[in-house]
Amino acid sequence: MKYTELLFRDLCGRFAVLPIDNYRQTVADFPGCETTACILTYGYIDHTAGLTLEVLACGRKLPDGTYEFAETNDSFSAKIRCASLDDTDIEIIDYPAGRYSQKIEALSVYKPEEDVLKTREMTFLDGCRNEYCPDDVLVYLVKDGLRPEGCWARIEGLVDRNLVGTLLTEPGQDFGWHAGELISFFAQETEDKEVICVCDMNPDRKLTKADLADGRMLKEAIQSFNSGPNENDLIEVLQLLRDSDVWIPCTVVFSEADQESWGKLFEAYSDDPEGLIGQTVTAADQIRMIPDILMNGGDYFFPVFSSTEEMGEYGNHFSKVGYSFLKAITLARNNEKKVKGIVVNPFTGPFVLEEDLFDLVEKAKSRLADEETDMTDHSSDLS
Repeated sequence: MKYTELLFRDLCGRFAVLPIDNYRQTVADFPGCETTACILTYGYIDHTAGLTLEVLACGRKLPDGTYEFAETNDSFSAKIRCASLDDTDIEIIDYPAGRYSQKIEALSVYKPEEDVLKTREMTFLDGCRNEYCPDDVLVYLVKDGLRPEGCWARIEGLVDRNLVGTLLTEPGQDFGWHAGELISFFAQETEDKEVICVCDMNPDRKLTKADLADGRMLKEAIQSFNSGPNENDLIEVLQLLRDSDVWIPCTVVFSEADQESWGKLFEAYSDDPEGLIGQTVTAADQIRMIPDILMNGGDYFFPVFSSTEEMGEYGNHFSKVGYSFLKAITLARNNEKKVKGIVVNPFTGPFVLEEDLFDLVEKAKSRLADEETDMTDHSSDLS
């Protein structure tokens, strides 16, 4: 049958045979490419590039209708994007995977987050999907005073009844959102029983740094999410995280020279500790601030707090450094322990942002009326 007669589910995770004529250059590094008539492929979805066929081997169809395929080339990867297929004849077959298991197993790197996998099973979205990129859906942006406008968005997550995605096309009207930013949308059935995706872009209340300064708004948003999320809770938390400053517990590390110098000072006043009162101590070398890391079930997490009070007694053992959450993401990404995520307020009502979702916060639209930063930047001190 023609590619255009297939659904993405027909190809995803299936073996498919294509005529080799248009792809001899693509499969030039595979055994038998010059003399065979067809190629064996395996279908999968690349979240950004769309539905793709991984070339496994070259082969031919036998008189009895079965296929014979040559060996693969495990050192070379050839991909055929389905956007180039159009009217290409495709035959989907059952074939033992063992022979080409190494290539198929390598495709596991394209497995997306669980939420994205769930949305691929939502058949009611099929009418909204891009023919070649199943994770891309047409979303109608709506805002008071503007006409509804269809734009493409790439599904990145799922919360309750809402989908979260990256806006891919720049709106032609001033909705206040731009390509590359995160939006929340939902599926809605029209009077004609057609399912469409809709994003309400009427603006949220603008915030100032003063609104976020004490961390209470972020804490309350997390509590609301933890108590039972509705369609707006996750977006609210992500937006507030994007704009908030947080507190990071750090261990202060001095150079050996400074430790030796101060040790001598303390020793000099060992008989009169009160004599240290009023003394000025200056570090000769750079002071390092090393963020603490928490462990849960063998996984490492980077802890941050909406306020110093949220640290409780735990915070008494550390120095507390104020930092923007966006920069905390950078620290977490670069931590040598390869953290699984950032945990906000781990002891009083935690919210875990897994590493794979860091970019959702970075893409979230700022709700600040301005972009000023109130906290001191300690980026040069943290390691």
